[in-house]
This record gives sequence, C-alpha cells and structure tokens, in this order.
Amino acid sequence: MSDFKNSKTFLVILSILCAVFLWLYVENIDPTITTLNVYGIPVEFVGEDALMERGLMISDGDDATINLVISGQRSTLAALGNGSDIRIRADLSGITSTGQHSLTYEVIYPDSIHENNVEQVSASAYRVTVNVVELYKKSITVQGERTGTPADGYLAGEMAFDTDTIEISGEQVAVSNISHALVTVDLSGTTETIEESVSFQLIDFNGNVVDSSDIRCDVDTVRVTVPILVIKELDLDLEFVESPGSTRDDIAYTISPSTITVAGEESSLAGLERILLQRVDISSLTQNVTYTVSIPIPSGATNLSGQTSAQVTISFVGVETRTYTTTAISYIHAPEGREVSIVTQEVDVTLRGPAEELDALSEVNIRVVGDLTDVSSANGNYAVPATVYVDGAENTGAVGTYQITIQISS
Repeated sequence: MSDFKNSKTFLVILSILCAVFLWLYVENIDPTITTLNVYGIPVEFVGEDALMERGLMISDGDDATINLVISGQRSTLAALGNGSDIRIRADLSGITSTGQHSLTYEVIYPDSIHENNVEQVSASAYRVTVNVVELYKKSITVQGERTGTPADGYLAGEMAFDTDTIEISGEQVAVSNISHALVTVDLSGTTETIEESVSFQLIDFNGNVVDSSDIRCDVDTVRVTVPILVIKELDLDLEFVESPGSTRDDIAYTISPSTITVAGEESSLAGLERILLQRVDISSLTQNVTYTVSIPIPSGATNLSGQTSAQVTISFVGVETRTYTTTAISYIHAPEGREVSIVTQEVDVTLRGPAEELDALSEVNIRVVGDLTDVSSANGNYAVPATVYVDGAENTGAVGTYQITIQISS
C-alpha cells in the first residue's frame, strides 16, 4: 500500500481531487462578493395602450438604455452570465399630459436568480426621461403597384385588398405628410391567382418612401388578391336546326369577327373553344339575310377584343324557293264532343328545295295540318298553328310558319 501512495499515479489522482474540491468551494461555498457590469439594457415600456387612449404618445426617449453594476456571490453572478437576461421595465400608464416626464424603472432578473441574492451597486441613470406629445391619427388609402409580368399567355387582373384604408398615428408633423400606403406585388412568371398578406410602405405627397419607425399603423400587412387570367382566342359560331329543304348543306354563312380574345380563370375557360352566338332554325329564313347579334361573353371572363357584337350573313346555295297554293287542309287533336269546321279554304305555301324536286311538285303533294291541342272547347273561331307536309320530296320543306282558322260549335 505504501508503494501505491508513493507512486506517480496516486499523486496525479490526488491532484485532480484537490482541484475539483477547490473549484466546488469557489463556486458554491466561497462567500466572496464580486461584481458584474452589464451594458446597454434596453428599457421596456408598458402601459402604452393607456397612453394612446388618452391621445398621447412618446416622441422621444423610447430608445433609452441603462448600464448596471451588480454585486453578489460568485456563484450567483456566474448564473447570470453576461447579464443579457436582465430586463428593465418602466410604466407609462400614469402619464396624463404632454411634456417631459421622469419615470422610475424596475430591474427584472431571470427566475433562477432571487433578487435578495444580488445588489444593484450603481446605474448609468436612476430614472428614465421621456417626452410625450399629442397622438395624431389619420386614415390613408391603400394603393397597389405590380412589378414584373405573368407568364406568356396570362394576364393579371385588377388588384384587390381586404381593406381600402389604414389608420396611422404618431406626431402630427410626421403623420400629416403621409399620402397613402403602397402594396407592391411581383407578378414575374406567375400562372395562378395570387392571394397573400403583404407588407406595405408609407408614401409621402412627393411620392417618396417614408421611414415608418415613428409612425404606428393599425395593421402590419394587407391581404392582396391579384387574379391571374389565361388568355384565349375563341371561335364565334352558330348552331342550326335542320329540316327538309333547310339543312346545313343548303346554306353558307359568315361571322365577322370570326373570333374574339378573352381572359378568364383557367378553370372556367378549360375546354371552351367557341362561343355560340345563337340557335338558328333554317326553315324560318325565307331569304338570304345579314344581321347583327350580341356576343355573349363566358361568365367571369373579360372581353379583350372589345367587340360586343358580330355581323352574321346566311345565304342559301343549291336550293330554290317557290310558292304553291294548296287546298289540302285538315286538323288533328280536336276537342272531344265538339264539331269542328275549317274556315280557311286555301293556303299559300313557300317551299325550298332542289330545283328538280320543286319542278315535280303539284298541289296534291302539299298538305297543311292544323293542331287544335291548345284550343278551347267554347264555341267560336280560332287561329291555330299548322304544319306543312310535302309528300314525295325528300329534300324539300316549307319555309316560315303557318296557321289556319277553324270554327268550333256544339
């Protein structure tokens, strides 16, 4: 055992134990009082809401800092580190008038430090001085500015905000100089509608950006929406109702303009390739026509072309129109139990079809049949709609509308 005590290993272990014991003594048992210098502690102000409710605000002194010299046991100050967790707080709620005010402040230590274990030896200032002025309020408009351009084939719509105005407050000389709040949105390469909260800049009446550090705003951001619309060229077209002698092959038509360019949400224009101007019953046209029709714009789309109407020309090709007189007049759907007599004795019928079919027709091929479905059972004369039938002519049909007069009696 004596050999071990005299060995080099024993002496090293003993040295380490002595060093540890000495460190523990210094850090936890040593009653020696030492000091800590903490510089530039910012003063935190509370009670600003109460100040604003009285129409007051701090114009100077809100950037005050305090230097402290603190004493305490070495272990206590070691727990404070460099003192960055120390806070200084001053209360503004007792101020009720403008002018210069001197405030006391409170030193707040971290929760791990009991204030009885430290002592404030000195401070760079023992009171905080602030200058209080009247609070001036003003509402300013929100304006937008777009930078960049959307991707090819897209168009930016009108910018919209969740609020039209912002309330600002501060010293009158600063607030009075503000013209508006400017929201800037970058549209470079965008293909989808932008919806986001964006910060803003305060702009003076000369168009310059203003340092807003001394001006309060009731909001920090503005919710902005910029629709990004797809640009699309759509054909203008007609839809036709056909019948013998009045088929799509029997006409030629033009529409001017033949297309228009619109912009709209991509989802609403997806799959849309044409705009239907109107539905045309060819049999209702008695001759070649030219007329103007309004262009219906798809819901939610904008007409970039600016043209609101189109000129339509319809002409007949490969067919002729002739008029025949027929006495073959009858009716269907007569009221039950009533007597019906036909007043109309003959009808002039206009037919359209290939010349060879028209040449072969005579009165015996043409029938006019009235429909009494909607006729009252009361005695009297009634004009009823009639349909023209052309027997033996597959590609020939009547043009226009017809009616006959019938008489109902008991």
